[in-house]
Amino acid sequence: MANGLNISFPPKKQSLADIVRYAEQNNVVAVAIDAQLTSSINDENGFRSSDLQLRGLLPPKFKVWVASQNSMMAVPIRGRQLAEALSPCVGTIIETHPRSCLHFANPDIPEVVQNYKKDDGEIYRRTLWERWIKLFNINGDISEISDGALDSIVCATVAYLFHQEPSRLLKLQYSEHNKTGRGPFYVLYPEFN
Repeated sequence: MANGLNISFPPKKQSLADIVRYAEQNNVVAVAIDAQLTSSINDENGFRSSDLQLRGLLPPKFKVWVASQNSMMAVPIRGRQLAEALSPCVGTIIETHPRSCLHFANPDIPEVVQNYKKDDGEIYRRTLWERWIKLFNINGDISEISDGALDSIVCATVAYLFHQEPSRLLKLQYSEHNKTGRGPFYVLYPEFN
């Protein structure tokens, strides 16, 4: 990242069809999606071994950030729809967990990461944004930092790191043999900085 990454345009809410259309019309080589992209019928409680591994890396009070697929069915369904639709035009599709990545990048300010998704969390989001762009040498700014905008920048950074600096990422292991879906699960390496 010698020259840094650039934000071409600020994050905004898009339909899944708009995201796919953009990828088809542009040279998108990698995406990281904030949703469970794999599953197995053997995961009856909704937690994959990779989810349990991530929960084990987080402080006890933050384990709830990693929800079971059973409790958030719309998220994995839409994530898998997006991954499936992107697969013909995007070479790399991975899963990530932005909040955990933000925590691993900022272990000294856990209360900020804990509160950035709240309605009144603008100051927390701004703090995390400023630290993230400095840490990863990202050029550009966005006027209003929603939790979704911050999460999307984290996802884009993880997709970039997958190809450019994979040693900064931790691959979470999903040991189930009859799993289905797309993409391995990566987060920022907890002790990378």
